[in-house]
Amino acid sequence: MRVRWLCLAALAVVVPVAVSGCGGVGVSGASEVTGNQLAIYSSLPLQGPAASSSAEIVNGERLALAQAGGHVGQFKVGYVSLDDANPQTGKLDPEATSTNAKTAAQDTSTIAYLGELESAATAVSLPLINAAGILQVSPGSPYVGLTSSLDAGQDEPERFYPSAKRTFGRLQPGDPAQARAQVKLMQALGVKSLYVLDDQDPFELPLVEIVAGEATRAGIAVVGHDSVATTAATATAYASEAEKIERKSPEAVFLAGGARPGAAALWRALHSADPHLLLLGPDTLDTPSFTGSIGAAQAQTYLTTPLLPIADYPPPAAGVLADYRRHFGGSPGPYALYGYEAMSVVLDAIRRAGRRGNDRPTVIERFFQTHDRDSVLGRYTVLPSGETTLARYGTDRVSGGRARFFRAIELG
Repeated sequence: MRVRWLCLAALAVVVPVAVSGCGGVGVSGASEVTGNQLAIYSSLPLQGPAASSSAEIVNGERLALAQAGGHVGQFKVGYVSLDDANPQTGKLDPEATSTNAKTAAQDTSTIAYLGELESAATAVSLPLINAAGILQVSPGSPYVGLTSSLDAGQDEPERFYPSAKRTFGRLQPGDPAQARAQVKLMQALGVKSLYVLDDQDPFELPLVEIVAGEATRAGIAVVGHDSVATTAATATAYASEAEKIERKSPEAVFLAGGARPGAAALWRALHSADPHLLLLGPDTLDTPSFTGSIGAAQAQTYLTTPLLPIADYPPPAAGVLADYRRHFGGSPGPYALYGYEAMSVVLDAIRRAGRRGNDRPTVIERFFQTHDRDSVLGRYTVLPSGETTLARYGTDRVSGGRARFFRAIELG
């Protein structure tokens, strides 16, 4: 298990954690933390492609706790950052994620768990954290099945909640919000016909279905849907798929999938078959590895993202980022704000629990009572499902191999 202890005295208070090994780790069934020492755990990919984003989230969480003085009322709050990435590949490691969740769950001082960034990781940790009756807040994890049955997998979201009680909320708007943003983007671009693709990832499949449904309701004709394994790294491997799509004459193609090498190759094949075809993708494609590999197709590429330019966030965000720079240096972006708010909303739930700030069910209840909260991300309410009501989404265009802000979309 890889544990990063954050022990800068001015920035976080760290509590000792009792861990009885990585195998056979049970969970604490206690609803109330013993004493006035509370622990908040974070689990994020601290290595690999997402390491820089995770570092901003972690530092944002540390900053929020430091500004609170490491206390909420009578309770002293400690913080532990855990890594859910494989140290060799930098990719999501389900075993590491499971170990992180079990570690937090068996710690009798744990009051909240901040994570994961990826939906696939949350699918691993959420049942364990839920079984322990601990609040979980994710700065990402948009998969619809974590909160809703809409186009989700079998027995979802129920299978993530063995306690039969909701304990999870996310700050990033989920798949339905991204689907609405995609369709609003299509409308702004004048798209009248659409072909949809998915890369067979179970955590992306619902998004393509939701996008197709939203597009149809908006009067956009969905002329086809294929599942494509984006495993080949050459455009020629996707030539027949591109020709098939071209015969349907759509004005745009939307792909729900990850930034695998084959996704960029598919993009190049689609552009080669029809240079005028608009190519649309979700935030999972909004990465340098993808945008830097699509060649001439970048001129026709638009990607939706929950991340906005810093100037588009409420005025307090600028002050938070200025404090971040003083403590950590660098040029922090929106991920720092997501980390800051994840910690802040949990501390607020503890504060509103008053003397019962060490009672897990009470803290969960207070979190789900979050209503019209003014935050660095904007004003939002936490819905009973765990969804946020944040209603602004960003769109990027690709130029010079990089995603560049195009416009913000109000989801309503």
